[in-house]
Amino acid sequence: MIMKDRASHQTLRALLVSVLFFGTTWLPAVALAEPQTSTETALEPLTMYGAAPADDDRAPGDGIDSARAIIPSLPALYAHARDHDAELRRQMLEAEATGLETSRARAGLLPSIDLTYSVGYTDSDNYYSDGADSCEENPRTGELLGGDDFEARCRGHSTDTTAQVQLTQPLFSMERWRALAQSREQVQAAQLQLAVAEQQLALETAEAYMDGFYNAQQKRLLAGKQRSLELQVKQAQRAYELGIGDRIDLLAARSRLDQAGAEIAVADNQYADAVARLERLTGQTPDFTRFALEELSEAQWPVPEAMEYSQATISDNVRVRLAAQQLAVADAVQSVRQAGYYPEVSLNLSWMDRNSDDPYRESEDRSAVIQARMNLYQGGATSAEIRQADLRRQSQSADVQQQKRLALEEIRRRHRSIGGDLSRLKALSQSIRSSELYLEAADRGAALGLRDLVDVLDARADLYDQRIQYVDAFRQLLLDRLNLQAAAGPLASDDMTDAMTMIGRIIGPPHDDTPLPSGVEASS
Repeated sequence: MIMKDRASHQTLRALLVSVLFFGTTWLPAVALAEPQTSTETALEPLTMYGAAPADDDRAPGDGIDSARAIIPSLPALYAHARDHDAELRRQMLEAEATGLETSRARAGLLPSIDLTYSVGYTDSDNYYSDGADSCEENPRTGELLGGDDFEARCRGHSTDTTAQVQLTQPLFSMERWRALAQSREQVQAAQLQLAVAEQQLALETAEAYMDGFYNAQQKRLLAGKQRSLELQVKQAQRAYELGIGDRIDLLAARSRLDQAGAEIAVADNQYADAVARLERLTGQTPDFTRFALEELSEAQWPVPEAMEYSQATISDNVRVRLAAQQLAVADAVQSVRQAGYYPEVSLNLSWMDRNSDDPYRESEDRSAVIQARMNLYQGGATSAEIRQADLRRQSQSADVQQQKRLALEEIRRRHRSIGGDLSRLKALSQSIRSSELYLEAADRGAALGLRDLVDVLDARADLYDQRIQYVDAFRQLLLDRLNLQAAAGPLASDDMTDAMTMIGRIIGPPHDDTPLPSGVEASS
């Protein structure tokens, strides 16, 4: 019964985690599936919209469900990267270690209690060991004239055991109080350093993701272009053999075909590099081949808001915040150095019990001491430390201004880039639409014998090039949007979800990108 209840609780918890993760990222048109991963990885699956079909685990090309578009999830990949990346793990441990500085500094203001126990042997030449009257023997009894208590003293050596408990409580220490404030500033700086590392990891993951997305579609479109060029070479070869074409056209067609093959080889290598980079960052091997591009000419993209940023309004930039916090740390360090001129007052309470084979050395002492210490002269070390801290504070202040200027420049540059990306996408969209209309008309003309089939195949190859350029511009648009958000403020998972939403507008189920134009099979 207990095992059954435990299994029910685990099932319920897994269901709640799935609802929390999937519920806020639903896109109706596209499903995101889990890529091939190691069985040792027990992290959240790489899916945003629900379970993939049973055959989604099969290798690409082995009967993939053609009714669904399966694409890796960028937010889920970033979640894996946070758990997998060694550099981020190092930053987390550094931040955790720095967090203990506050406890160490606070301990300097609290009482310290020391327990000491010692065993000692003393060999001494003194008044008694040199033959004092008390150490002379009675001639009749042979005993010491001073009595048995002087036996160890007259020998000149003794064995002592000492137990001591000492309590020290700082009553006034400006340096220690300011060191506590410094530790708190250091903890905040470490947390911001971790935030910078997380944002950098997010941008690296997004860049590798978009490279994989682009290179996969580039390969697919280049394969379609290659198919069209192969048919074009066949048509040029046939025309040359029939004497209605020239050799120059045939060589030009072969040259374009060879160039397409070279471009496919480059795209294939770049895709492998992007996947390998994602594997290094996330520990996963995502698959970008289980979806295809849909209609591109009808896609609409949001225009960025008017930019009204200045150096005074970019305080949310994590690098600016880190630089400002490091300036606060430098101020705190200078304050600690200046506190070296203040006196320190402490209370010392002590209890000591000494046992010895010399009765005159035995004692039990109790003491209470208030001690004041003040730095009067240390060879100029304190003033040098203060000057050093001030110079570093000025250096950090200059870095704050530099980070603000860099952030403002990045915001303006990314904003301009987004505008350029949108203009490029709009122009390419119109160009694709015009090429599609021209291709449709040329295809009909070729079917009626009014146009040469070579022109149709050439137009189709040009259309593939335009679609490749569109995907490249789309990739750059998403990267510029993410970098703009990172420059203006913290980059959140919602920003990645928005990027996935935009991707979902232009992709669909896998399909054949190389349909034959009308009359090709007949003429072949």
